[in-house]
Amino acid sequence: MVSRGLIAYNNTITKHTEVTINITNIEPAMKNAKEELQEILNKLKEKQNVLVCADLQLEEGYSKKIRLTHPHTPEEAESFFKTLDFKYNDGYGSQELFGTVWLTYGVWLSRWEYDGSEGWTVNSCPHIPNYLYKKSLEE
Repeated sequence: MVSRGLIAYNNTITKHTEVTINITNIEPAMKNAKEELQEILNKLKEKQNVLVCADLQLEEGYSKKIRLTHPHTPEEAESFFKTLDFKYNDGYGSQELFGTVWLTYGVWLSRWEYDGSEGWTVNSCPHIPNYLYKKSLEE
């Protein structure tokens, strides 16, 4: 699915077309990783996409793995979000948070970095076009 949107580069907003949707702030600032992820998950929950598991890594002078297994208990999910309750600079500089969050229905979140800014990208598996389906194995 091709989306149309805006991208910010050096505080200049330009139109662009891309295959995925970037969800990020235009102004670089200190972000709370837990609040940022929960905001995105709440938006995606409206489309029936819910958290399945996650594999993240914080690189801030040291390396810290932040994982949520599948399946997980409510207590494990709570612990995962408590671990994500930190602030990071999503603006200029090197990327600090890396990884993937898997959701239901073939949707996942991945981290992106461009020119010192970073954020989440929502990805989804493309639908198979009708012309690729056969009526039977004999065709």
